[in-house]
Amino acid sequence: MKLTILDKTGTKVGDFDLELHEDIREDIFKKAYLAENSLFKQEQGADPEAGKKAAIHLSKRRRKFRTTYGRGGSRTPKKVMWARGRQLRFVGAFAPNTVGGRKAHPPKAEKKIYGNINNKEWERALRVGLAACFDKELVSKNGQKVPENYPLVLDDSLEALSKTKEVEEALVKLGFEEEVARTKVRKVRAGHGTMRGRTYKDKRGPLVVVSKEEAPLIKAVKNVKGFEVLTPELLMVSDFGMSEKPGRALLFTKSALAEFKEVLSQ
Repeated sequence: MKLTILDKTGTKVGDFDLELHEDIREDIFKKAYLAENSLFKQEQGADPEAGKKAAIHLSKRRRKFRTTYGRGGSRTPKKVMWARGRQLRFVGAFAPNTVGGRKAHPPKAEKKIYGNINNKEWERALRVGLAACFDKELVSKNGQKVPENYPLVLDDSLEALSKTKEVEEALVKLGFEEEVARTKVRKVRAGHGTMRGRTYKDKRGPLVVVSKEEAPLIKAVKNVKGFEVLTPELLMVSDFGMSEKPGRALLFTKSALAEFKEVLSQ
C-alpha cells in the first residue's frame, strides 16, 4: 500500500510505503474492544451484611417468651418492635420479601468483570483496526466524511502547528471540511439521560497520531470538536474503530506512522 504524504496546504510532498496484509476480521476486533473496555469498568457490589443487621425473632413454641404461637402468623422472620406484657408487635425482617430486608441476589463485588484476550490475538486486532482505518469504503460506511484522496499521511511539518485556527484551515485544505462540520453538530440525548449529567451526545471524529508528546499540534487538535490526538505508544484497539466496529478516519504524521510500523513488525 502506497500512501500520499501531504503538507498543511494539501500539496503532495512524497509517498509512504506500508506493507499491511491483514483481513478485516470484525469478530476479532470486537473481542479485543470488549476486553479493553472492561478494564475501565468499576467494581461494584452490595455489603454482605446489608439487610441482615436486624435482631430477628421467630418462635412457634407454646410457652416461650415472645412466641408467635396461636397468633396465626406467617413463618416470615420477624423482629419485635415493642412488647406490652404478652401483647407484641412483630414486623417482618431479613427475608427478601420484607421491607428493608436483604436482596435475594444482590450484585457481588467478587464477580469477574474483566475480559481476557491473548497477546497475539490482541496484536492481530490492532493490525485489523489499522487495515480497516485505511479502507475508505469502511470508514465512509461508519458515517465519517473523508476526502477522495483518503487514506493519506500528514507531513511532519504539521506537528509544529500550535493554534486551533491553523489546524482547522489545514483540515479544510486536506479535504476534511465536511467532517469538521459534521463533528460540530451536537445532539440532545433522548430520555432520562438529560437529567443525569449526560444531556448531549457528541460525534466521534478522526484520530490524529503525532510522533512525540511535546508536539504543539496536540494542544491545538484537542480544541477541534470531535477530533482526538495520541502518540503511537498509547494506541489501543478501541482507538481504531467507531465503538466496536472497525474503521475510523486516521491521520498519522510521517514519523508517527514509521514508529508504529516498527511496533507492528515486532
